[in-house]
Amino acid sequence: MQLADVLHEKMVFLDFKAVGKDEAIDAFVKAIVDSGTVDEPAALKSALLEREKLGTTGVGGGIAIPHARCGVIKDLSVAFFRSPEGINFGAIDGKPVNLIFLLLAPIASGGPYLKLLAKISRLLRGDEFRQALMDADGPAAVLEIIRDNE
Repeated sequence: MQLADVLHEKMVFLDFKAVGKDEAIDAFVKAIVDSGTVDEPAALKSALLEREKLGTTGVGGGIAIPHARCGVIKDLSVAFFRSPEGINFGAIDGKPVNLIFLLLAPIASGGPYLKLLAKISRLLRGDEFRQALMDADGPAAVLEIIRDNE
């Protein structure tokens, strides 16, 4: 499964603003609900918060990969958020987060979910890939960058 197959332009947010992790999660949930992907925001928010309780998904280097499996998710979904100013997401290195890939999956999608999570992690290791995402001028450019690097 390719990341570009499950990330759609309507799920790319390039001027994301939030003060901290809680506000960011609220904004993630609103964006997902507004996109029509989920219609039960409380369940989605609960799943994301429960995952964060296990340990931060702010992996360092300006990156966060919040993810959750939840019964209200019908299909594997990915959203991309870019915060030029950075968000205090409680990252393991204590630095602000600029690039966020939100991965959501149905409870029964263990294999594809984990493979996509691993793919996102691998892609984000590349300095040039991260910089290209920071420089992208629109959602189509983000998807092109991802396709070129998968």
